[in-house]
Amino acid sequence: MNDAHVIIIFVDGIGIGVDNPDFNPCCYSETGIFKPDKWILPYRGTRYALNACLNVSGLPQSATGQTSIYTGKNAAMLIGKHLFGFPNQPLRELIQKHSLFVKLTQLGYRCKFLNAFRPIFFTTSELFKNMRMSATTEMNRAAHLPFASFRDLRNEHALYHDYSNQILIDKGFDVPQRSAGQAAEILARMSEAYHVILYEYFLTDYAGHAQDMEFAVQEIKKLERFLYELIKMLNFDKKIVLVISDHGNIEDLRTKSHTLNPAYMALWGEKDTFKFDSILAVYPYLIERITGNTLSV
Repeated sequence: MNDAHVIIIFVDGIGIGVDNPDFNPCCYSETGIFKPDKWILPYRGTRYALNACLNVSGLPQSATGQTSIYTGKNAAMLIGKHLFGFPNQPLRELIQKHSLFVKLTQLGYRCKFLNAFRPIFFTTSELFKNMRMSATTEMNRAAHLPFASFRDLRNEHALYHDYSNQILIDKGFDVPQRSAGQAAEILARMSEAYHVILYEYFLTDYAGHAQDMEFAVQEIKKLERFLYELIKMLNFDKKIVLVISDHGNIEDLRTKSHTLNPAYMALWGEKDTFKFDSILAVYPYLIERITGNTLSV
């Protein structure tokens, strides 16, 4: 069994746009990780621009984009359109049969979805069974893997989608506030026990839809701090960090919708060359790096 450890950080709604600070908050990058004109990143990272349109007309959307990333299948082509929000039944069936966590757990690899869920998520088995979920959540359920709770969050075994927990604190939840460094340390430590660990961040998509430059710049800088703290503490001999998005949005605040810009991807710890031309390339790459084998997708 391969001993590679992969950290996947999924960032909703960030593409690679033009270098114009009037409408692209990524221009205010402090580390260079999201700066539009930077392709070589700190600590020998490499940035890629991925086609998210997948030969289907219309603006790329979350349900089909994320399903495509985690299955290697053209989900938009399958259903004949880009689908926003949560996967529909055909996409759920695709995730249940072919998604990354399902494939890897069947092969005996350890996978972890690090995001903590609110208490209401765990209220009843009936609610859980029928609940509509995001592609990542559906993938974790399809692989029969446990979901992280606020107990895991407090015990430093999980992160909330807002890694600082400030959103939860503002709503009255009893959870600790965390810095970018503290959150990165939790992710780095947890990754040691798993072949692949996934953390999802989607406030970037919220900021893009809001067309709020101050909010958007805040999220770009906040996410960059977390990523920078993470990559500087890792030993990349056997670690790979992959940051991937499903479609553009925040990089062009002139529109409240998604964009046709390439989806953002960044990679640290990779020593070999691999052709990344679209979001469909992510799945076969991960399968190969984690298992050491090229498998049919």
